[in-house]
Amino acid sequence: MESPESLPQASTPPRPPTGLSFGDGFQFGCGFFVAGLIVNVILALALALLALVFSVSGIGLLSNLLG
Repeated sequence: MESPESLPQASTPPRPPTGLSFGDGFQFGCGFFVAGLIVNVILALALALLALVFSVSGIGLLSNLLG
């Protein structure tokens, strides 16, 4: 009778890494930079949309600020 150590293992070999994905950035710490960049882009778009709504409604933000 053979011991369990001498029997061949039927395990699959580990899959090699195929590349980096967007989610891998969060593991390396640069995901915080990407998240901050996305927030800044959304904030800039929201402010631009707000300025557009004010200008269409007749409220000039720069003229009120500059006097």
